[in-house]
Amino acid sequence: MLSLMPEARVLPNEITYSAAVSACQKGGQWQLALGLLNSMPGMSLIPNEVSYNSAISACGKGGQWQLALILLSQMPDRRLVPNEISYNAAISACEKVGQWQGALVLLGRMPEARASPDEISFSASISACAPARQWRLALEVWRKMVGLQVEPDEVSYNALITVCERSEQLDRGVQFLWESKERGVSLSAAFFPWALARLSVPDPDVISAAFDEVAMKLSSSQLAPQELSIIVWAFGMLGVNDPTLFHALIIQAVPQLESFTMGDLLKLAWGSAASGVDLELFMTIQNEVIARLEHVDLQSFSEMSKTAFLQDTLGLLWASNFAGCCSNNLLTSARLVIRQAGAIMDRAHGPSSSPAFRSMGDLPCTEADQWQPANKPQTILDLPDRLVVFKPPGWEVYDQNTELQLSSFLQATLGKRFAILHDEEHQCGFLHRLDLPSSGLILAAKTYEAYYDLKVQLNAGEIARDYVILCHGWMRPCVKDIKAKVYWRGPSPTSAGDQGKPSLTRLKVVAHARHGATALSLVAVRIATGRRHQIRSHFAHVGHPTVCDGKYTAEATCQADQDICARNFLHRYRLAFKDLAGKSHEVVMPVPADLMISLQRVASRDFQSSETVHDWLSGNSLRSWQDYTPLMSNFGGKTSRHCLCRWWCWLLVAVVLVILIVGVTVSLLL
Repeated sequence: MLSLMPEARVLPNEITYSAAVSACQKGGQWQLALGLLNSMPGMSLIPNEVSYNSAISACGKGGQWQLALILLSQMPDRRLVPNEISYNAAISACEKVGQWQGALVLLGRMPEARASPDEISFSASISACAPARQWRLALEVWRKMVGLQVEPDEVSYNALITVCERSEQLDRGVQFLWESKERGVSLSAAFFPWALARLSVPDPDVISAAFDEVAMKLSSSQLAPQELSIIVWAFGMLGVNDPTLFHALIIQAVPQLESFTMGDLLKLAWGSAASGVDLELFMTIQNEVIARLEHVDLQSFSEMSKTAFLQDTLGLLWASNFAGCCSNNLLTSARLVIRQAGAIMDRAHGPSSSPAFRSMGDLPCTEADQWQPANKPQTILDLPDRLVVFKPPGWEVYDQNTELQLSSFLQATLGKRFAILHDEEHQCGFLHRLDLPSSGLILAAKTYEAYYDLKVQLNAGEIARDYVILCHGWMRPCVKDIKAKVYWRGPSPTSAGDQGKPSLTRLKVVAHARHGATALSLVAVRIATGRRHQIRSHFAHVGHPTVCDGKYTAEATCQADQDICARNFLHRYRLAFKDLAGKSHEVVMPVPADLMISLQRVASRDFQSSETVHDWLSGNSLRSWQDYTPLMSNFGGKTSRHCLCRWWCWLLVAVVLVILIVGVTVSLLL
């Protein structure tokens, strides 16, 4: 509009420029905002406080916190006095990227600059401490806020509870939750359910009371989209079973779907998938998302907003797939947009040269050499834009918690040709991880387009990840799935139960064995979700922890397991995925030599188990999880096949005896 003003013989002034900068701020277009701000002197216009405040805020929304601080420092040079709005915008810019040091420095400078900190200043500063888990500093800011008699609001308590949750200070978080109620703070309908879910409060009476309040507010007023989406999300996280309330939430949500942000739609779909699938709701959500994907312009997004949009779209794919109702139209639309985003990133990073290894794209299946050293990574399959590598035990995929980094192996192998391998924000190209003591196949991308193409496959359930584990006890062969929610806090073990993120582990018990007095089961596993320590926590949850697992078994049990295996017996032996052209690829990896030795130490319980263990020892017959035949059900301590054989033997003996008796009787009569 500014460019049209001279043609209309209207000269733009400070007010129109400030309004234009403010419009850029609302759209997160920090480049345009800075361009307008810098062009004002050339138009003989002097930027004012509104112009600078809007530009600072625009930089904050675009993740450009350094530029926001530079603009704030420039204001005195332009004879402009930064006010509370200026400082709050700069603190918020630091908060959005977790720059707690910058946020606290700015908060400390406000009194010197005669700018009085308000609830926005304090809340943003507290929130900035959350990513780094600086809960002590957050509490200091809180005490300062109370000391200055600045009244905390819902946003303030939201920030404080988030810091406590991320810092594993759950009890403190619960205290602040009750304090918010005692203070009489005006709270939205979503606040208590959100806080209870974030803090993993297990008390069913407290949860029930919170959702009773939700039901009362729902019956008397129309809730906003953000409130509705958060309540549905908390519904799923807390495992609430109230179909009537859930239906009432959906009735309010559906007519407003056009007003939901992508993030709100994700929470709505995610909560619905975790609580109980409403197919009509999912189809309505998917139609709304498809309409947005068809008209989206990725070039108009800032980097932060584009990243959020892609993550929300991938999350919606995941929720739809988990619910079992991901439509082809949604998958097609999402794949097109998300791959396009990856291609744009590749162009921004410049062309990449050809891969270091010969492409093996014509091979439908690749099998690794089981006798190669198990302590070194190997490249198993190398395609032009993606590859599969073997992660040995003791190696970390990426994170820098140990010296042995799979990311370093790929960087050393492929050099600097592929930018994504050095991009931690994109997991250095890796699509998934494996726990430090575990071994197996890892899928990685060499380009951003390949990365996002594989991300779509992963979230849509098109990538197969198959494992073999050795666990404690003779697991009943009739067990097919473990569908327990999981949650975790920092380095603490993952907990499986009724609360947390929905997770599904599919399994087939393929052999029973023993080592001395220890009963063991060999189990083939396929994960439908990829949560942290999912397999290990799920098997521990059902009473069959994996062998030699220091996190999920007692110390004495783990010590005793050392006679069987020197490390956690968990190996990802198979990956199946597609390339950019849609061609299927399958990679299998027999168990490494150390796990071979462990299998040689166990005694099979029956004939079927013996055959299965022999197949794993020989490395033959590696196949898809779904093609494995589970161990037949147990009866009286033997497999049903053996029981049937024995039954038929006794029946045959009985028949022979009857024939003999009849024959002897007939002979005597004659």
